[in-house]
Amino acid sequence: MSSDINKIVNILNQRDISLYIACQLIEFYAYLSMGGIATQDALENTDLKFPEYDSNPIKKNNGFWDTHVFNLMDYGALFYKKAISTPNIYGPVLIHVKPDILLDANSVKISNVSIRSEHFDKDDHLKTISSDELEALYKYPPNTSFPEKTLLKDSLTENYNEMVPEIICTFNSSLIPFSSISLVTVDHYIINNRQFQSYVDEMKLRAGFTFPLMRRYCPSSDAIHISLEIGKKILQGPITLNEILHSDDKRLKKWAVDLESKNLSDSFDTYISHLKTDTLLPIYEGEVSADKIDKLSELVRQKNQSLKNMNEKDALLILQELANNDPKIAHKIINMQQSK
Repeated sequence: MSSDINKIVNILNQRDISLYIACQLIEFYAYLSMGGIATQDALENTDLKFPEYDSNPIKKNNGFWDTHVFNLMDYGALFYKKAISTPNIYGPVLIHVKPDILLDANSVKISNVSIRSEHFDKDDHLKTISSDELEALYKYPPNTSFPEKTLLKDSLTENYNEMVPEIICTFNSSLIPFSSISLVTVDHYIINNRQFQSYVDEMKLRAGFTFPLMRRYCPSSDAIHISLEIGKKILQGPITLNEILHSDDKRLKKWAVDLESKNLSDSFDTYISHLKTDTLLPIYEGEVSADKIDKLSELVRQKNQSLKNMNEKDALLILQELANNDPKIAHKIINMQQSK
């Protein structure tokens, strides 16, 4: 890895920056079961569920299905600080990854347009990250006090739909180990009279992990009120922005007016749809639980142990059989052999 990546890691650590990955509960549940943060390619090769966003085909067709993508800011923070915008549309579970993970990457790129965006162009937007370019993203110098030194420029934080900038990495493994996580924060919801955080923390512990997990910091009482009310409404039936605009609840209505004024109706629909199908309903209906993750994690452990015990000859035979039916696997095997 280049010396500039070392500089980048040092900059991020000096600024007390985490690399952020937001996900829905079913995705986090899959990560716990697999033993690390997985790429979509790895998730797709399991029987575990993950969110089916409209933008998934764009990410896949752009060639990033087997990469890890990090954000440099928490895109849900604006909602929980000021009760404006939406919570993170990609999920109420926010994984804080230590910047040092970049030292293990085979490649580190940055894009000023989300790789999920229909406006993304690999030739125009994807570039090798440099320490100077990274520093240029921030509003204040690195020696400023916290939290000012963590703030990106306003032009980057106001572009809600594009979710930029993004750091795109490839690693030898499709899993980022949980040892590379400094913290996981979760949004404010209540399901069956129990805090969402309590459900997620129990799943984490039952899967055998001890990384810190807590409800996110939320200085806005309006934001907590809105998220709790939205959580209730989602479990009662469909919700539209128009319905919220005509709500008798003044805080909900004010929030909806802000969303409409910023043309965030599509973001609202994505937020509501996936929060319902990929987080709240799976808990409410018992599709995911701490009891089930016990059994699932044990199956994954047994599978991994079986793979460890397999001799090289048998492993090569299996790989060759898979490669005969999948050109992508064949291409990966050729690359592995060339790198030896």
